[in-house]
Amino acid sequence: MFWQISFWLLVVILVLPFPFKVFAYIKGSDDSALSVKIEESANAIFMSIGLVAFYGYINNQIYLSPIFWQAWLLIGVLWSIIAIFWSPKLAYATEIMGKNKMRIGAAIGCVLYIPLFLAVYFYAF
Repeated sequence: MFWQISFWLLVVILVLPFPFKVFAYIKGSDDSALSVKIEESANAIFMSIGLVAFYGYINNQIYLSPIFWQAWLLIGVLWSIIAIFWSPKLAYATEIMGKNKMRIGAAIGCVLYIPLFLAVYFYAF
């Protein structure tokens, strides 16, 4: 049950808002810098790819090879660590929300992504 809830929560966080975010970019109602938009979009797309492995793990189905998911996991973990030290999105969030609220939001985001990384790990190995 935990895995199902985690999976669907991430789908709601990553996949559902993406078309609306792209529409806001096109319409011009999102005033963030281009680097923020690129990072945000790349992160959403990359993490959404991980949802395929998460789904496969939950339903005991094989999608792509384990080496693909091992590489995805390595890139995902490195990407997440690098984002702690350098991220246009977090810098922009700090400007908008302040340092403390940004840290709280980033911490919540990290906690929400832990099940994804664990599921991909279990799926790939």
